[in-house]
Amino acid sequence: MPGIEDVEREIKIVLRGEPEILFDAANYLISTGGKRLRPRLLLSFNDALGGNHEQAIKAAASIEMLHNFTLIHDDIMDKDETRHGVPTTHVKYGEAIAILAGDVLQSQSQMEMARATEGLPKSKARHLLERHAYVSTEIARGQTLDMTFENLPYEKFNSKLYYSMIKLKTAVLFSHACWVGAYLADASSSLANKAAIFGLNLGMAFQMADDILGLVGDPSITGKPVGSDVRNGKRTMPIIIALSKLSGEKRLKVLNKLKKEDTSVIGDIVEIGAINDTKLLMNQFYQKAESVLSELPKSTHIEDLRALLSSSVVREK
Repeated sequence: MPGIEDVEREIKIVLRGEPEILFDAANYLISTGGKRLRPRLLLSFNDALGGNHEQAIKAAASIEMLHNFTLIHDDIMDKDETRHGVPTTHVKYGEAIAILAGDVLQSQSQMEMARATEGLPKSKARHLLERHAYVSTEIARGQTLDMTFENLPYEKFNSKLYYSMIKLKTAVLFSHACWVGAYLADASSSLANKAAIFGLNLGMAFQMADDILGLVGDPSITGKPVGSDVRNGKRTMPIIIALSKLSGEKRLKVLNKLKKEDTSVIGDIVEIGAINDTKLLMNQFYQKAESVLSELPKSTHIEDLRALLSSSVVREK
């Protein structure tokens, strides 16, 4: 049975080349840690449905490289200086090299997914590669929405816009990882779609957990400074809920703090109960994901998937 160490070994093989600084930068974030949730999900679905291990390892490496590509560019756009408790790629190597490193990760992700299709019928391989490229575009759309919404008045932002953003920015890659794992195991369309639904709901819950940690997480654990979402003008679910529960002078006070990127607003958000309400919404997506597991063929790997779901939501970083 393949493990995450096999995926990391594959990535190291793929991300070699000259100039050395370029490939060092491409490897940098991956080497600093991370939860590896997306490749773990892919491997678990592939194992649960009896897939080919060699194909799954290459596909999981592809997914992780695509994820890290998005992180590098996301950090540049948000001007974040730390991730995983260390300097971000653009801080360590400079913005130009970081952009190029992201480009390498994206292109190598596409190449590695192509390698994962070896032995598949031509039509099946093409469908997988087209979907992988499509997901890259969807993530870019989500990031664009995230940036656009930073300039949208808080008064005009709502949960519908929020859900559309996080579905593209975060949840689609979780969904894709789960679908690829099932698809490479030659699962039926119905089973592969169920895997995708599981991943989508897990991803929605994951982002809400991130929203909470972005406000009240321990920076020594999260690796990000307190209140970074407020300083970056991020539109997150706790903020949406807080504003919806407030009125009059109290609402104006919170709005003014948000507009000034004043992190003392976090106390107001916590006091109004917005963190707890976000957890309740997060749990709804968690339950939707968990319900999918009962519809899958019984396997010891189902418990692995349940554990990955839990660790995606109940976490400190």
